[in-house]
Amino acid sequence: MDRFVAMRVFARVVESHSFVKAAESLQMAAPQVSRIVQALEAHLGARLLNRTTRSISVTDDGEAYYQRCIRVLAEVDEMEAELTHAKLNPKGRLKVNLPALIAKMLIIPALPDFFERYPDIEIEMGLSDRQVDIVEEGVDCVIRTGELEDSGLVARRIGSMRRVTCASPAYLEKYGEPKTIEDLRDHIGVNYVSSNTGRLRAWDYVVNGAVQTVDMRGLIAVNDVDAYLCCGLHGLGLLKSALYPVAPYLESGELREVLKDYSSSERPISIMYARNRHLPRKVRVFADWVAELFAREPLMQPQSSEKASVTAKAA
Repeated sequence: MDRFVAMRVFARVVESHSFVKAAESLQMAAPQVSRIVQALEAHLGARLLNRTTRSISVTDDGEAYYQRCIRVLAEVDEMEAELTHAKLNPKGRLKVNLPALIAKMLIIPALPDFFERYPDIEIEMGLSDRQVDIVEEGVDCVIRTGELEDSGLVARRIGSMRRVTCASPAYLEKYGEPKTIEDLRDHIGVNYVSSNTGRLRAWDYVVNGAVQTVDMRGLIAVNDVDAYLCCGLHGLGLLKSALYPVAPYLESGELREVLKDYSSSERPISIMYARNRHLPRKVRVFADWVAELFAREPLMQPQSSEKASVTAKAA
C-alpha cells in the first residue's frame, strides 16, 4: 500500500462525504477507493469512517488522522511547487571562476541580460587563470583557456582564443618591425608570468606544421592582463596577445600587427563543472548562457579559412 496515496484518497473521501464523488475527482473506480481506505484502516488498526448504506461519517480517530493528513499533504504540495518553480526560475548563489580577461571584456558587460533572465541567481565571481579544485573550493563551474587535463570534470567547448603579435607605433619606430621569427632575437617583448607555474610564458608559433617556441628578452614581466596591454601601448615591448582584447587598438592604429605570416595555435576555451547526474539548474542555465554569449562573438570562435586579422576585416 502506498501510504501517501492512501492519505490523499482518505482526505478526498472525508471532504466529499462520498466514495463515489471521491473516486470521480481522483479518476479512480469507487471500489478501488473503498479498498484503499479499508487497507489504510487495517494498517493503522483503527476505524476511520462509519459507513451506512446511505452515508458515511468520520470517527474521532478518523477526524484526528484527517487533520494530520491535510497538513502533511499541504506541505508536500508546497514542496513540489517550490521545486517546480526552481526548475522554471533557478535561484541560489552561483560560484564561478574564470580568467580576468574574459570576465572584464565579455562576461561582466553582458551580465545585465543574465540577471534579467534569472533574477533569483546571485553570482560570486573569482578572477584567476590558475587551476581551481572545484570540489575542494566549492566552485560550481570554471571557464578555462588552453588544452585541458583529464580532471574528471565535464568540459564543454565554447570558443577559441586567437592570438596575434603586435606593438605600438612608437616601439616599431624605435626598434623596427620583425619580419621573421628569427628577428625576434633582436627585439624586446613584454613578458607574462603564468599564475599556474610562476614562470614566463614562452611565445609559440606554428612553422611548417610544428610548434616553435621563443623565449623573449624583456625589460618587464607582469601577471595581469590589463597591465600587459598597458605596457604594450606605452612602447615597452612587443605583445603576444589574444586577438579579442587588442582588436580595438589594432583598428584605431594604437597597435599594429606584426609577423602576420606566422600563425599561433589557437587556445580552446571551455566551461567546466562537476560530473553530476542531477546538475543544479543554476549551473546549467549559466553554462548555456555563456555558450550563447561566446557564439555571438566572432573573435572568440575558431578562425575560418580566411585569415581573421583586423586588417582583413577592415578591408
